[in-house]
Amino acid sequence: MDSSEADDSEICYGALYDAAARVLGRVALSNHHDASNDAEHVCFRVSEKIGVHVLLSENGDEFAILDTRISSQLSFISKIPMLRFEAVVKSNIFHKRQRRAKSVSPSFPVSVNIFGSRRAADDVASQLSQASAYLQHPQSPLQPGVVYHNPQFLSFPGENWDMRKLIGTGNITDLTNEEKLSEVVGRILESLAQTNIAANEELELNVGLVSKLKMQESGLRFILQREEEAFGKQISSRLSKAVNFQTEVPLALSFGGLIADVMGLGKTLTMLSAILQSMPVAENFSNFYERSGSDRLQQLRTKATLVVVSSIQLLESWESEIQANTLSHSTADSGSHFYPGALSWVRFHGQGRPRDPDTLRSVSIVLTTYATLAADSNSNRTLYQLDWYRVVLDEAHWIRNSGSKQFKAAASLDCSRRWCLTGTPIQNKLDDLVSLAQFLRLPPLSTKANFQKHVLAPLSQGGPNFVKPLQDYLESYCLRRSEKCLTLLPALQEEVMVQFSSEERTFYNRILADTKKQIDVLISKKDSQSCSKLFSAMLKMRMRCNLGTFPSPTAGVGSLGQLHSENGCDRCSLKDEDTFVLLDSCSFCPDCRRPLYQSSPLPDSFENYGSDANANGHDADKVDDENITATGPHMPQPGFSAKLSTVAQKVARAGPTSKHIIFSCWTSTLDLLSRLLSQSGIPSCRVDGRTSYTERSKNLRTFKDDPQVSVLLMSIGTGAVGLNLTVANNVHLVEPQWNPAVEEQAIARALRMGQTREVTIFRYIVQNTVEQNIINLQKRKTRLAKFTFDTGETLSGTFEVWSLLRVVHK
Repeated sequence: MDSSEADDSEICYGALYDAAARVLGRVALSNHHDASNDAEHVCFRVSEKIGVHVLLSENGDEFAILDTRISSQLSFISKIPMLRFEAVVKSNIFHKRQRRAKSVSPSFPVSVNIFGSRRAADDVASQLSQASAYLQHPQSPLQPGVVYHNPQFLSFPGENWDMRKLIGTGNITDLTNEEKLSEVVGRILESLAQTNIAANEELELNVGLVSKLKMQESGLRFILQREEEAFGKQISSRLSKAVNFQTEVPLALSFGGLIADVMGLGKTLTMLSAILQSMPVAENFSNFYERSGSDRLQQLRTKATLVVVSSIQLLESWESEIQANTLSHSTADSGSHFYPGALSWVRFHGQGRPRDPDTLRSVSIVLTTYATLAADSNSNRTLYQLDWYRVVLDEAHWIRNSGSKQFKAAASLDCSRRWCLTGTPIQNKLDDLVSLAQFLRLPPLSTKANFQKHVLAPLSQGGPNFVKPLQDYLESYCLRRSEKCLTLLPALQEEVMVQFSSEERTFYNRILADTKKQIDVLISKKDSQSCSKLFSAMLKMRMRCNLGTFPSPTAGVGSLGQLHSENGCDRCSLKDEDTFVLLDSCSFCPDCRRPLYQSSPLPDSFENYGSDANANGHDADKVDDENITATGPHMPQPGFSAKLSTVAQKVARAGPTSKHIIFSCWTSTLDLLSRLLSQSGIPSCRVDGRTSYTERSKNLRTFKDDPQVSVLLMSIGTGAVGLNLTVANNVHLVEPQWNPAVEEQAIARALRMGQTREVTIFRYIVQNTVEQNIINLQKRKTRLAKFTFDTGETLSGTFEVWSLLRVVHK
């Protein structure tokens, strides 16, 4: 066989997963397959018909249609010659439905194998990458003699993989290679601490700055250099050569980049210093207008920088960083970063926000939220009447979904300097970076298509220097410093294992016993609401670990914004506009992983999980109205919690100079802790989602300044972002979080720049409960690849909930 014949021989490129098919007409699925066949999988031909793809039975009849997502991906490569597609279905689907042959079968899961010539392999890989489709290993064995070669499979120099042994591993990609990719990307991020910063020029800081800049000075240089035209052209030209980008069309000038410092390194102060430093250039920008080709004036220019944040709490944090606590230029205290009047700002948020563009032109900074920005883009469009000198997105990972309201609103703003601030530029998939690049529009990869083609495609295809385009892009436009840059004493980690009392174990086991009965029922029903119901069952077990034998608040499951706050974390239980906008495109809360879609009520056995009554005649996990009325809302409830008692004892045993922050998801836990600490004579103050701004500021000030108040109780969502609490040297995490990043944010309130003492982190875990499963899941996820091409948020969230309960079930 000559080389041309070998190139034209048919091979299998791999499979596309997470597809679905629906039976056409009213003929049952079992009619198209002999259910007596013992094969684990059944294969059907796939044919394209008027823009859709259908499954063909053995006699050539069209009996099912593929979902629009997978059909669109297949259409993307349909023009490549000699391709054919094959749908793979698990045969047990036919067995299950044989007895209901006369009923209409709903949709069923499939994977799609793709076959074609070896010659076209690279073309298929490139086209699929542009469609954000990534090939996995086939589910079932291929026909004898068919070669399996995945052109998107990540390969490294010197490695020669026999891909046939990977057939049957399904959509779980080869972890060794995924781990290598994750490790390489992690190393790139770690290498960006001093990337492309020319420090040989003298930097004369603006006289309005009070604080002495430390590592923020290199960040300031990074920003100013990338907003300078000559430097920007130099970087763009170098990057074009590095990624082999060629165009005859002059690239539009666009400046900016990504500040990806980890939490606690002063991203806010870095950007505020850059705003102050560039004020003369910004003033010049606003004083001169350019005319368009039609000789009409462009939009009104403003010297202001528009800063967009994720919540009202973070907006207030920016305001506190800007405003001075002094009355004169000569008496600025050490707590202020800027002299009075150095920076002027206005809040564009709420019903009283200014509607006159001239008001926004008169200040240095305009502060708003993603929700307000999205609302303004659909109504008055006040912000869109201006050509901004600079736009800054804080917590920029909230625009990682390019279909979200906040992304579309931010991308529509007029400006030539764009910046993203986030400690997690790549949260868990490399596609997260695409939306940031799409917003930034930095040359030469200023479009989504160009970024995917020149950066992500090489990563997915592998080969020599496959990570170099990503490295070159990030080295050009990203600055990231880790906690290694801080000269802090290493934090002490203490995992506190708690044993239930016999009464607490009885309460917990009642929930566990009923959960075991329900798991198989919910999974076998293929109920679209199963994940929500399973989450609610797990939630009761998690809360019981904290509450012990104390009665818990009632909690019903409903749609986002209609839930009792105990059902979720501070992120997803808030009912404000900012939360609605940020979570609108999420299937699961990114912090606590609670399902956010509408759910039907739980089965009766979940709501009343045990028929046995406790000693007082009440359900173990339910509070009736009579009990609440009898005790009153602020009177003690009978009960005991081994975990919360342990937390109180840890605080009591600490020295008199110790300060403690205690984090929990749930206000009911904070209520009990407040009472236990008070009974022990330990003064505390508190900040949670219900705390007003005035009270919040007062309590934080008390915790910082009053030596008698040693404890700050905080809900983890409220206190995890935008606060500097280096006065504390102890951080208590009362329960493990689904998302380890939330724990890291909470810890960073104390373990950050300015901390001079050794910090101890306490993590409380009840033995032989779902909490240990969560810890094990966290450890397993850290061992696996951190950065992948997976985009299945809903599927991964469902799997996490189910896998935890599956461990409990066993």
